[in-house]
Amino acid sequence: MAKNQLTQDSQFIVGENKGLDYVLAFLCLALFSYGLIDAIRHNFTNLSASTFVFLIALVAAILFFIKGNSKRVYIRINNKGIYQDERLVTGWDNFHNAYISQKEKVITIQDNFQLVVEYLKDGTKQGIRKKIPLTNTQNKSEEEVLEAVKFFWSVYKKQRGV
Repeated sequence: MAKNQLTQDSQFIVGENKGLDYVLAFLCLALFSYGLIDAIRHNFTNLSASTFVFLIALVAAILFFIKGNSKRVYIRINNKGIYQDERLVTGWDNFHNAYISQKEKVITIQDNFQLVVEYLKDGTKQGIRKKIPLTNTQNKSEEEVLEAVKFFWSVYKKQRGV
């Protein structure tokens, strides 16, 4: 469960794992520094392909620093419903089910987990399934996200006497 205990008035927020982003940024900066030192030693002539790869690591370092400084909220779960990027996916009155699945991708080393939210479209009986991607650098685990959904769903049901 989350480090802070959830209450019916609290919020569960999934954002960036800033520590991980900064560590990755510094590792990429170290790779860039190595490539730069190698290029300087060779007076920027007759550079190997690996030197160019190390120099390109600066781009990755910048991107990780930007992600680390981001205040983006990927998922917010509270007593009103489930939000993705600050837009309401569904309120608890239309919620049906949620679970974690993994998107099948060929030839990849990363996880591709998704939070699948099943709910009814407003004013109809039409069911909708929304897949919310979970990132590899988020600050909450897949299990914590699912526990938060279950917690707030049970709070809603208790309030309704269900």
